[in-house]
Amino acid sequence: MKCELEHIGYVTDDIAKTAASFQMLGYEADGIVNDDTQRTRICFLRKPGEVNIELVEPYEDNKTMQKMLKRGNAPYHTCYVVDDIKEAYEEMLDNDFTPLFKPVEAPAFGNRLICYFWKSEVGFIELVNR
Repeated sequence: MKCELEHIGYVTDDIAKTAASFQMLGYEADGIVNDDTQRTRICFLRKPGEVNIELVEPYEDNKTMQKMLKRGNAPYHTCYVVDDIKEAYEEMLDNDFTPLFKPVEAPAFGNRLICYFWKSEVGFIELVNR
């Protein structure tokens, strides 16, 4: 499958505080976007020549991600850009990745389609349509 690394996702309990720590490392923060479908607040951090970082702060009612926070703020997924998310979705299924949900629009990506998969060998993978 043709894909490019887009970002590394970090779960955090406080976007502003975590962003400030990354800003000391030279990253610049975009604005915060609320994603009511995924029940998260999202902020992208960018630094020229480096991989983007996505800070993800779960809404209080997002029990799955709240459980992740019990271990503290940490990276939890890698995201890859694909040319055709529907084709990539089928290829991931063919390679025994478990889908978390079918492609949905994501406000943090200008409503481009995204989806998530799990496989024990690689953890959580997010795909985003180019």
